[in-house]
Amino acid sequence: MSLHKQLIGTHPVAPNIFDKWLNSNDIESTEDGCHRSLTHKVDYDDEELIDWLSKKLIHHHYDENRLRRLKNKFSELGFPEYAKQHRRLPIADRTKKGNATEIILIEYIESCQAKPLVKAYKLRYNPNVDQAIKGDDTLLIDIIQNDKGESDIKMFLGEAKFRKKPTKKVVEDISEALGKDKLPLSYSYLVDELGRNSETEELADLLDSYLIQEIKDKGNISYTGFLLSNSETFKFVDANLKTDNKSLIFISLGMDEPELFINKAFEKAEEHLLNPESL
Repeated sequence: MSLHKQLIGTHPVAPNIFDKWLNSNDIESTEDGCHRSLTHKVDYDDEELIDWLSKKLIHHHYDENRLRRLKNKFSELGFPEYAKQHRRLPIADRTKKGNATEIILIEYIESCQAKPLVKAYKLRYNPNVDQAIKGDDTLLIDIIQNDKGESDIKMFLGEAKFRKKPTKKVVEDISEALGKDKLPLSYSYLVDELGRNSETEELADLLDSYLIQEIKDKGNISYTGFLLSNSETFKFVDANLKTDNKSLIFISLGMDEPELFINKAFEKAEEHLLNPESL
């Protein structure tokens, strides 16, 4: 098995949306790092792709209770004002790009693993939706069985950045943020959020029984750096990737007009929210 597949899994296959959207190329690993290059198959304005991302934006920013309330208020006078009052989607351009990029990475890791992973939807709880929320960009947990048949966990820790144009510095920044000594900042937050729900309280107790350093010492933390930018992204990552973390895979996603793609997805998400029965 290649190092790429060990760290993140196989690139998704149809009918997964990532198979329709992206070609995947696992670049041969070197001492400097492990790189998976993603390039687009369909144009940035593909309707199915935009609609998929728009609904993921809503899913990661709105919990089921808030969506239920929106649907209940839909037929009442002043619904647009109500929706605006309870807005969870950001308006600030930089936050929109950052949030969308994090969401794409989360969805991609889950798709590569081909199963749901444990996570906290942190964007639902941001008190200031137009500012980036602190903590890990991506923290997902897989419950696995160890060699003794006992429950163990594997972590997927990620750093995601959007750039209209790629640079050497952003490649270096992502790599440095996920150095070999990096530990997750949001693990306690994840446990606390799971513990607040009776349906996931048992899972919270299970996760609370592990020490992060022990998880790392077992080699059960996989690190993913992610850069979404234009069609030159592969070239910049390939030329500048250098990391001391042998458990890091760097994923480059290069596409035409990435900024317009994200803007169109947010516009579509706003359309859905003004007609929440479409969700």
